[in-house]
Amino acid sequence: MEPLIFGETIRAPDVRNLYDMKEVIADQDWLQITDNFDLYYMYRELARDEEDLRLMREFGLRYDITVIPPARLGNEYIKTAGHYHPRAPRAEVSYPEVYQVLEGEAVYLLQRVEGSKVLDVVVIEAEKGDVVLVPPDYGHITINRAETTLKMANWVCSRFSSIYEPIRKFGGGAYYLLEEGFMVNPCYSEVPEIRELSPADLSKYGIFEGEDIYELVNEIEKLGFLKEPQDFPDVFMKFRVV
Repeated sequence: MEPLIFGETIRAPDVRNLYDMKEVIADQDWLQITDNFDLYYMYRELARDEEDLRLMREFGLRYDITVIPPARLGNEYIKTAGHYHPRAPRAEVSYPEVYQVLEGEAVYLLQRVEGSKVLDVVVIEAEKGDVVLVPPDYGHITINRAETTLKMANWVCSRFSSIYEPIRKFGGGAYYLLEEGFMVNPCYSEVPEIRELSPADLSKYGIFEGEDIYELVNEIEKLGFLKEPQDFPDVFMKFRVV
């Protein structure tokens, strides 16, 4: 994949390939007879110019773009590896994240767990312009089941590293999305039914569907909930259950 030109920034991608994700693939028989290949591309810490980059770093946020071409992983639709976020300092909850679909279509699978027990599973289907909020304490996986490339952006706090091991340990998320539909991952001890939610309505907080979320760099304080989630409980209330 070619470097991405984003304003004054030229960024080579971090590449996730099939063998990087061998533990979380549903069809292990297919995996054993398949050569390695690139799955998706992550362009991290993008900024149109030095002033935007300075603002992001000063505020402690990062803007990324991920590109996921269409593919099948055996009988499973292509997906990201999936990860959780660590707990935010001074908080009892983990860091959240906000996504926007720039091109194509996405299926976001969010899950909250306690050990091997899955407490909640949420699926959000999103199209170009839609904004998706990942609340604190939810792991998340992005799936591209379309025949077109998915390109999505995200804003996230820049002061932590994502945690991949819990999803890897259980062989993937609570559900796999196969050509015939969702299939429960039997590695978890309990898995509830999927809750289907719509993309987030964050207009109350100055984040509007269809408007490029990169432009929030000019009002970056609106993204304060990504750094200090404990101070914005109302942002997340409608997206989770106890």
